[in-house]
Amino acid sequence: MSNKGDIVILIPGVSGWELWEGTPAAGFERREITDARVAGEIATLPALDVMYFFPVKDATVMPFKTTTADENLFADLAQMHSERMGIRTDPGAGQLIDYFVMEKGEESAVLTTVVLRAPEEGELPQRSPKEFDYAPRAFAYEGDGIAFWKELGQWVFAFYEQGKLLYAQSTSNDADHPDEALLRDVRLALVQLTFQGIAFTPRSAQVWHPAGELGEAGALQNAFDFSVVVTKRPDPAVPATDCKLLPADVHAQRRETAKRRQIMIAGAMAASAVLSLIGWAGWTLWQDISETNKLVLAAKAIEPEREAFNEHKVKWRELGPVVDEEQWPVETLYRITRCMPMPKGVVRLTEAQINSNEIRIKGVTNKPESIGQFSFAINKSDELTRFKFDSPPPNNTSKGTEFVLQGAVPQEQQ
Repeated sequence: MSNKGDIVILIPGVSGWELWEGTPAAGFERREITDARVAGEIATLPALDVMYFFPVKDATVMPFKTTTADENLFADLAQMHSERMGIRTDPGAGQLIDYFVMEKGEESAVLTTVVLRAPEEGELPQRSPKEFDYAPRAFAYEGDGIAFWKELGQWVFAFYEQGKLLYAQSTSNDADHPDEALLRDVRLALVQLTFQGIAFTPRSAQVWHPAGELGEAGALQNAFDFSVVVTKRPDPAVPATDCKLLPADVHAQRRETAKRRQIMIAGAMAASAVLSLIGWAGWTLWQDISETNKLVLAAKAIEPEREAFNEHKVKWRELGPVVDEEQWPVETLYRITRCMPMPKGVVRLTEAQINSNEIRIKGVTNKPESIGQFSFAINKSDELTRFKFDSPPPNNTSKGTEFVLQGAVPQEQQ
């Protein structure tokens, strides 16, 4: 983004989108706080270049440590790492992946990979932004620490190392102040970093509270070896390093595709008419046969690579239960417990049989209606979408109403 002239920053706020205006050099002032939950609902934007910051929830951040310091390989390594973690980008939806170098040694480096979810229709502003970036990169943080703030009604948090974004995560927590569930999410994220060979030690924490200095740190107050500062969220700024995230304009892409298709059809019809008039049908047929033979030979030439690739995919799938957290039984059980109805104890789990592809949960309750609530929450959970659940009729016993919930990954996904 050029440092000359005013621009507009469009960034998610506490409950709606915010518009900030200014220059990267002089800073920005907030111009408007809207009630829009998605940027596409904002009716008008100033007649200036727009820089759009994606919300935390719109991307998955995956830091990892490389085994090489060759920067020419970083882009491919970031792509491979995201696919290894089970996240694939749609090549037809624009540039949905970017990476940032956190630290670099002689033989390794630490990269933060940001994989963007393809925006749905109506989510992006009605006028195409000139630049795109990721919201946590817009806020300044000194040193190594954790920042907490509310974004579009829910708490999010980010890890910063030497002031650079290392990791960010959105939660479904909408409490007035940080609570134990938010603290648990942070601790799980710290554990996940160690699995990637990254030792992150926070030395500070800040709660950018909607109420500013009048807010409360809640469950975070005594959670660390250092004091937690409660303050207002910093004003956004243009990040020092560029971001390559660039989603495709779905409507423009479809129009262009339809236009090309019409041109191709018209050209094919004209060519067919000309060929039929000058009697070149036989020559065309010979040319097609020749081209087909070339393609057959080319396909045979790459057959060994195709077989090797398929074998690699089979081996990687076998390693899924070890390297893919989506298949970890403990992680799956934790996600199931997050779906249990309140208050705690109304539903008790008595048995859990979990592997990478199947779940069988037994439980008991004194409130039969909570079984339906539990089942509904599991089926609606974004963290358990790999499984399709069903449940046999519950059984009334002297201990209460016993129930069973069964889930399995569909055969075509295994």
